[in-house]
Amino acid sequence: MTGKNAVWKLPDFLPATRSEMDKMEWARPDVVLVTGDAYADHPSFPAALLGRVLEAAGFRTAILARPDVNDTTDFMRFGLPRLFFGVTSGALDSMVANYTAQKRGRSDDPYAPGGEAGGRPDRAVTVYCNRIRQAYGKAAVIVAGGIEAGLRRFTHYDFWSDSIRRPLLMDCGADLIVHGMGEGPICAIASTLEKMLDANPQLAKNRAAGKPLPPETLIGACAEIPGVVYRIPRSAPEKEGAIRLPSYEDSVADPKAFAHSFNIMETKRNATLQQDCSGMRVISNPPWPPHSSDEMDRIYSLPFRREAHPIYTGKAIPALEQVRFSITSHRGCFGGCAFCAISAHQGKTIQSRSAASVLEEIRRMTAHAHFKGVINDIGGPTANMYGLGCKRGESCERPSCLWPDRCRHLNTDQSAYVGLLKRAGSEPGVRHLFVTTGIRMDLARLSEALIERIAAHHTGGHLKVAPEHTSPRVLRYMRKPLEDHFKRFLDDFRRISRRAGKEQYAIPYMMAAHPGCTMKDMIELALFLRSEKLPVEQCQIFTPTPGTASGVMYATGLDPATLKPVFVERSPQRREMQKALILNHLPESSALIKKALTTEGRSDLIPQLTGRVSRQAHAEQRQSRKPESRSGERNTHRKKETQSSRKSGVKK
Repeated sequence: MTGKNAVWKLPDFLPATRSEMDKMEWARPDVVLVTGDAYADHPSFPAALLGRVLEAAGFRTAILARPDVNDTTDFMRFGLPRLFFGVTSGALDSMVANYTAQKRGRSDDPYAPGGEAGGRPDRAVTVYCNRIRQAYGKAAVIVAGGIEAGLRRFTHYDFWSDSIRRPLLMDCGADLIVHGMGEGPICAIASTLEKMLDANPQLAKNRAAGKPLPPETLIGACAEIPGVVYRIPRSAPEKEGAIRLPSYEDSVADPKAFAHSFNIMETKRNATLQQDCSGMRVISNPPWPPHSSDEMDRIYSLPFRREAHPIYTGKAIPALEQVRFSITSHRGCFGGCAFCAISAHQGKTIQSRSAASVLEEIRRMTAHAHFKGVINDIGGPTANMYGLGCKRGESCERPSCLWPDRCRHLNTDQSAYVGLLKRAGSEPGVRHLFVTTGIRMDLARLSEALIERIAAHHTGGHLKVAPEHTSPRVLRYMRKPLEDHFKRFLDDFRRISRRAGKEQYAIPYMMAAHPGCTMKDMIELALFLRSEKLPVEQCQIFTPTPGTASGVMYATGLDPATLKPVFVERSPQRREMQKALILNHLPESSALIKKALTTEGRSDLIPQLTGRVSRQAHAEQRQSRKPESRSGERNTHRKKETQSSRKSGVKK
């Protein structure tokens, strides 16, 4: 319902308690989605997104959010689902959610009620699957997915145990894994199982009695679904056309084999891949094809309440508060940054919604009882990639369309995003519309109209950008543009802001201790930040995560693309020193900065890098300090990766 005095009639939540299911008079659900996040009915929360998609496809779906893992009781809340359990750690890998880059336990969890840490187990996918097995044995069909399962589907380096681990399907107890965002595969699996039961009355009778579905029957039915991962005995015939990765055993024994394996996964992402491990063979089908604009429109037109489930008795979920009135305009990223898993999870192809769909969502949003006229964001993993893509419309082996140089086939016309912002900001009931998703500076510099639009209308005084570093050598390992885009963008943004009659500041994200980054590089970066009077509020120490080239560099000391050696800083204290040099405007950084400079023979810089920052810079820094969600962990599953949906899971 829209209009000046309209009030949006909220749809029902998907059942999250037994009593809710009983009120719906279900004997049992078709699907139970188990998630490490709290249940907020918002498209940025993976279980909610998939639950609404399954509901729209006609499947009775329940949400088991943050179950108690101390015994199996909570996992039996809804009984054995008719089709399957879908298991995800949530919007983040559980180890990223639970630990800092220095392996210290986190004191908060933005996806938890009240932001309280402790309710999501380490290696959540494995723990949840094992508890389901303990509760129901082989009778349960388990489909794991989301960012944790998808990026660990093959042999991977695990930072928290400092070890090369087996493909997750070998350890987690699931029958299948879904990689990618998940809506297509999860609905295809549900439809396949339902058709199988409809066509075989005896099989349906056995399932109703809680008897197992024969593994060969399940795999045989789902083996050709895109986005599905399964395992078979190593002795079975190889799948025709599949590309063989170095085995788990070879990857553990030889760092070059492990790095080469990742390079194959990255450059052959649209092929069927297989890997041998411990007498079994893990097979990963090509990803589900990118959604069309119409398909994206249908997904985001589903009836999300944008509210937390009432079982939390009013406790706020910080991640929801950050994105409640944000809008996902597109998915995917063709940037290919070495430390980021977005392209591995959402794909390189930009999947954009139509402008009409976005505007209709805004109209529904303005009728929401809690909407105050402010849209916090319209974007995706990278805001100004909306509407962009390959002019040829073909897949290729390049990990990035922008590195080491911009592909000549890339459409860079950002007029569609400029037009979307204009129309969205003019909708009745919208007082302010901000762009808080990071923008790609090298692309933005190709469109002064975009910088002008954002500077004049969509920046709340501070624009977040993510240069990560300024050293060409470090940027090369990060797979970021080597040209001085950051400095040039700063100059452009300041000039255009002054022209608009506004005093505004760009607030950069920076990264410490990325592979290839030495203390000398960080000293140069600190000097640059001082010269530009840029106090950095958001800085992270690099965290090696599965699915990223940087994670492989950290594990092996090799660049997976060239197999050449890369310097890796592994000392926890020196990693902290690198971060302190970035945060040189903070008094608490002084001791580590002095130690770093003394160690590097640059004691002469101590007064310059530990002295007081100008009053203006301090004011800018204080104004920019706002609570951030874990979406600041851009190297793993980055924002929307919070707004990830923009990550979605069983699936982001």
